[in-house]
Amino acid sequence: MPRVRVEFTVEPFHEGDLGAHVQAALDALRADGYAPDVGPFGNAVEGEATTLLPAVAAATAASLEAGATGIMLSVRATVADDADAFLAAVRPVARALGGHVVGPDHLSEGAVPLVWRGKLVGGLQRPGPSDLRNGLSNLISQIVAELGGELAELSRTDKQRAVRLLDERGAFAIRNAVDEVADAMGVSRVTVYNYLNATREALPPRTGL
Repeated sequence: MPRVRVEFTVEPFHEGDLGAHVQAALDALRADGYAPDVGPFGNAVEGEATTLLPAVAAATAASLEAGATGIMLSVRATVADDADAFLAAVRPVARALGGHVVGPDHLSEGAVPLVWRGKLVGGLQRPGPSDLRNGLSNLISQIVAELGGELAELSRTDKQRAVRLLDERGAFAIRNAVDEVADAMGVSRVTVYNYLNATREALPPRTGL
């Protein structure tokens, strides 16, 4: 269910004085657990549509009972903040590589800032060299489990798929990853590079917004 923002102005309007009719609406919203924004020319409140709209209806009734002569409402769906989804997507990759995601208030020296829509939302605590080696092994183990067989036992098509999955999860950003993947597959480094190049060439071109 979408989040909505409800903006409302209660009449009669008295500049610099909320009046009992406005205060009644605000008190009703606060009693339902909301924290409305009170402005000089109107008020606003945000929340999940299924719970906020009934609360606004109750606040409207309370305002009318307190002497309001009119209430103007504007309801708009708000754009969801995808920062949580972004961090959720980063966490498994970070764990597989031996690192972890930290909050924006816990960034240590050497952490990679994670920025979403221009806002700092967290950081990636980078692993040490030994953790990186373990991270590549963890990634390979994940692919083996997903494809149902050791890399060396896979068909050519599944080996190409394995390389694509490893690439999507950042495996080839690890030093000497091509060598280790080639050994695990029982193929040459050139073959892994060929699979990798074919995978990347098959990706659709990125378009600017």
